[in-house]
Amino acid sequence: MKISIKGFISPKEAELFYDCADRYAINEKVHKFAISDGVSKSFFPKVWADVLVSNWVNNQWESDSDFISSCQEDWLNKVTKIAERSDTKWFTKNAFNRKEPGLATFVSLRFFKKKKEWFWKAHALGDSYLFFVPSNLKNFESDVLKLSSKSEPIEFDNFPDYLSSRSTTNHKGEHKPLSETLSEGIFFLMTDALAEWFINEKENAIHKIEVWQNQTEFERFISKERLSKKLGNDDSAILAIKIEDDKKDDLTYDSVKISDINALIEIQQKEIEEAAKKAEEDKSKEQEEPNSEVSPEKIEESESIEIENSEEKITNSEKNKKGLPERFFEHISNFVSGKKEEKQSDIEIKVNNDGEEEKSYQQERIIIPQSEENKLDIEISENQETLDSETNEREMGKPSKTVESNLESRNPEAENQLGKPEEKPTENEEKEAKMQSLKKDSKSITDKF
Repeated sequence: MKISIKGFISPKEAELFYDCADRYAINEKVHKFAISDGVSKSFFPKVWADVLVSNWVNNQWESDSDFISSCQEDWLNKVTKIAERSDTKWFTKNAFNRKEPGLATFVSLRFFKKKKEWFWKAHALGDSYLFFVPSNLKNFESDVLKLSSKSEPIEFDNFPDYLSSRSTTNHKGEHKPLSETLSEGIFFLMTDALAEWFINEKENAIHKIEVWQNQTEFERFISKERLSKKLGNDDSAILAIKIEDDKKDDLTYDSVKISDINALIEIQQKEIEEAAKKAEEDKSKEQEEPNSEVSPEKIEESESIEIENSEEKITNSEKNKKGLPERFFEHISNFVSGKKEEKQSDIEIKVNNDGEEEKSYQQERIIIPQSEENKLDIEISENQETLDSETNEREMGKPSKTVESNLESRNPEAENQLGKPEEKPTENEEKEAKMQSLKKDSKSITDKF
């Protein structure tokens, strides 16, 4: 028989390999394999899972009770050293003093020869699984062997059966054994997340596992299946042991690709330290070189912004230099001439239906104290009425009061002496007279400001 083995492991998403509580182990010399999933809410579950798989594959036991007792003693020695360290947290020390146990699921498999024939035997406790897929698979449901202490119908939850690291009475559930003749096919030992995925995906899962060739490909698969919600976000570990009949009596190992969790922890820790060191170096460089060179584009953009701000300040300054009287006369002049006041800084360009640009302006308002504003409105209204009256009289052929006043102010004798006949005022003269009249009327208003 020829044997090929693949073993890969992955922590929960956003966690480190150091946090992973899944463990597996193999020993080709004695043909033993084991996998375990530490229950996350127990006391040092990853230590307990590691002790179980390591002790199973590396030692021979007379009975299951001897195996459990030895593992419990080993676990207690390890966690005692941790609890007695000076830097250990107080809540860890308290849990240790309360004698809280570590909990873990467990699956074991071994090959052994009886007379001239090879057999396999397995035990399973909890929601970690052993699957055997024969090489002549026809129907997944009927041909695939499933071994677990979970009962049908299979439902994965947070309350699996387990082995306890303290006393023999704290275990939960009864382990399930299974033994058969060794034949061609693949053994899969999986922790619960992958076991649930395998049961749901069936033949598709088998094909995907065959593609994995290294730890990187396995991690890529885990991320993809989690993203598609086909795989739960939990620690995931698998051992795939392929058996091929090479017509030889002995078992030989053709290929062994096993990811070592301790090596993965060390590599990841080194990467974290290097990243932290690089970040510290980059920070030091920034502090040492505060006046770093700025690109010409940045300088040009900064100068352009400064020029625009300077021009805007000058414009606003010149505008504010105008006193209220000057701004008032400008306002009155525009009002009389019918000229619209425009504020160029508030131009809004729109596109009309014909595709042409249209400009709209916001008219500038003159802010006048409320007490004086009413007076101004009254006097402007009276002046407007005077203008309207004079316009009507002129249209009826009558001279306006302003024109009459101007005519009366003339010296007929002086004009007769020069020989100039009396002439009616022109339209420009009438407008000038109106402006003079308005200036006189508004003088008393502007003096108050």
